[in-house]
This record gives sequence, C-alpha cells and structure tokens, in this order.
Amino acid sequence: MRVLFDGKAPVHYGQIYVTSSDLPDMDRAFAGQANGLCGGGQPGALFLMTGTHSGRVRFTVEVHDVEPPAPTEEWEEVVEVSFVPSDAVVDLVPWGEGALARLPLTSEGQDTGRLPAYRVRYCATGMDEGHDPFGGLDPDELDENDHTYMDRRPDRYLLCLWPDGTTGDDVPRADAVLRQTSAGAAYWHTWARAMPPPPVR
Repeated sequence: MRVLFDGKAPVHYGQIYVTSSDLPDMDRAFAGQANGLCGGGQPGALFLMTGTHSGRVRFTVEVHDVEPPAPTEEWEEVVEVSFVPSDAVVDLVPWGEGALARLPLTSEGQDTGRLPAYRVRYCATGMDEGHDPFGGLDPDELDENDHTYMDRRPDRYLLCLWPDGTTGDDVPRADAVLRQTSAGAAYWHTWARAMPPPPVR
C-alpha cells in the first residue's frame, strides 16, 4: 500500500476531484449511479462530495495492489465505483484551484503499458457535522476575526484505489453503497438515483 496524500485538502461547494485532464461535470459523473458521494461516470475523473461546504478537511489517498480489508467502523459512509484513468498520474484538484497533489497510480509513476481499470472506495465520517458552517463550534464563542474553524473541520475522508482486474474496454462494475449513516449522504444518494441514466454508447 502506498499513501499518495495525507493532509488538509481545501474544498469549496462541498466538492473535490481526481482527474488527469478536465474537471468532471457533476451530472455526467453521477448519472445512473446508486451513490451520490463519488461520481465515476465520466471517464478519467472522479467527482467527490464532502460534508463541509467551504474549508479544509482531512483527506487521505491510498493505492493498494489488491482490494484492501473492509473499512473499520469509524467510517460512517462507504461507497465504491469503478474508475478508468486516462493517465498513470492523476491529480487531486480542489474546486477553483490548481492541482493540490500529484497521485501516481503506478509505482513507477508513469504509463508502462495499458492501464487497468481501478476500483475506488470512498469513505467518509462526520459529514453532517461538517455541513454545519462552524463545524459544531459555537459561533458566539469565536472571536469576530477568528476564522480557524475553516481549518478545524470535523469531517474526514479516505480514498482507496486498487486494480480491478479488468481493462478500460470491459464493462465497468456497478457502483455500490456499502454503508450509509448521515442525512447528508442519504440526500446525495437520493439525488443521484433520481438522475436519468447516461445515454447508451
């Protein structure tokens, strides 16, 4: 297992992305999915939702050689999607900003042949608490010029990727909701399921 990023990631509008080219379109990313937290419907990109609207959340990205163990109970939300990267190196990209981190999917960090399809597991905890603009802090107890609550967000995220044993030419496995706890996650899952399916190619 390799940890590609482990730190604070800025999010805006409750969004952050993984891509090696253009940012994904929200509707296209989630069309036809059961989950509304990790959109993998647009080739080469992932559209990730967070509880925090604007602030800096704890975010970890891992690449595994094989499917990792089941997530521990600390993770309240767990979803999976299939992902076909367009490059061996992708970027973690906040909304409205340049790349926050380069994420080499292969140990060599370069395309050494046809890239496999990946399975992606997106885990979250504290999404409802993160949806609170002040992250559970009492705004009356904060100094007028104290904006540190933007860096003290209660929600955390873990993105795990591993080769799925298929190629980009295969029909991707359907996405799945493995665990759902928060009202925020329920809202986004309901929204995604109401989206019309993508057009047949």
